[in-house]
Amino acid sequence: MFSEVWRRGRIGALITICAAGVLAAAGTSTAAAASAGVSAASAGVPWSQVGPGWTLAEYTGGPQTTKYATTLYLISPAGAKYAVYTWRASKTAPPRLDAWSGDKTRALFSGPGAAQTAQIDLVTGKLSRFYLAGHAFAVGYTYPDGLNIVGINRSAGVWTLARYSLTGTLTKVLLRSQFAYAGLYSSNGTELAVPAADGVEQVSNAGGTPKQLPVPGANRRLGCQPERWWNTRTILVQCVAAEYNAPRLWLVPTSGAKPTALTTQRAAASHDLGDLNAWRLPSGLYLQSAGACGSLLINKQSASGSITPVTVPGTAANTTNAIVTAAGQDLLIVEHNYCVAGNSLLWFNPAAHTEKWLIRAPAYASLLVVAYNSAENAPEVQ
Repeated sequence: MFSEVWRRGRIGALITICAAGVLAAAGTSTAAAASAGVSAASAGVPWSQVGPGWTLAEYTGGPQTTKYATTLYLISPAGAKYAVYTWRASKTAPPRLDAWSGDKTRALFSGPGAAQTAQIDLVTGKLSRFYLAGHAFAVGYTYPDGLNIVGINRSAGVWTLARYSLTGTLTKVLLRSQFAYAGLYSSNGTELAVPAADGVEQVSNAGGTPKQLPVPGANRRLGCQPERWWNTRTILVQCVAAEYNAPRLWLVPTSGAKPTALTTQRAAASHDLGDLNAWRLPSGLYLQSAGACGSLLINKQSASGSITPVTVPGTAANTTNAIVTAAGQDLLIVEHNYCVAGNSLLWFNPAAHTEKWLIRAPAYASLLVVAYNSAENAPEVQ
């Protein structure tokens, strides 16, 4: 998936938050991972099992000072943690986790220098640093296996979306437009959904003329945002209508057929200030919605379009619960507690109202999370 840095009003697969609590280390602790370059092989990662439901998490145990190391973990659906790389404690922030390749073997990072790109081989623990041609910003891997890097650059108000080699050489310009600051790959990697003024543009991975997929009534000044691929022939798109401020979700067929509104246009009096993303589980349709003061809410939408707030047991009252992805009957959630600077990662079953905690981190720790191969089941965030 692409980085959250350039996305507008986003939630999902990659999350940075200050945190509090205890790291539930399921076999690995930050103290035990004090040296730089812990290899995946020595950590005993069961690579044959890694796939959907796994997450990659970059974790720092406190404020970025010489006291706290930063460790990159692979986390299984059951919560087992495997340290695959560690940056020694330093006042200099480590690179920022952006993406995970579909072949499981590489992680993409940005920084710490401007436009600098870093990549870690998760099997060997080797880290490399480089720049994309033209000092473009790396924002993700191509799909399905991550054989190229996708980058963006901006000049005179126009974004350029392009593919680069794994060492930073420009290989193909995909699109130049006012809104080409992001894109979502289809699961087979042949197409991308790219933001547009009045909907989305469907762009071939080989380049060429994009296909226009308009959404009726969209505010052309703000443009629309593809959230993820709903299925192989439909894109889930967030748009703000010209006469409203609250975003709404649409299902946009790649065939060019008329889009269908997935969520109701929320009224000004609603606690739901707009719907940002959606997941259909066996127990119903769950929405990530905007709340007051920049918070995120989880709502369940009925067939009539009405919504019911969903609370996550075990999370504090003053929290933002950001959905990362979905698997089976569960939602992967990052909880951010503003009052106590707290943050946790958990699987939540909204039907059974049960949760499985993966990470609880000490106060002021930071956590970045990206779900495995999430083109069709996880958004980016901003």
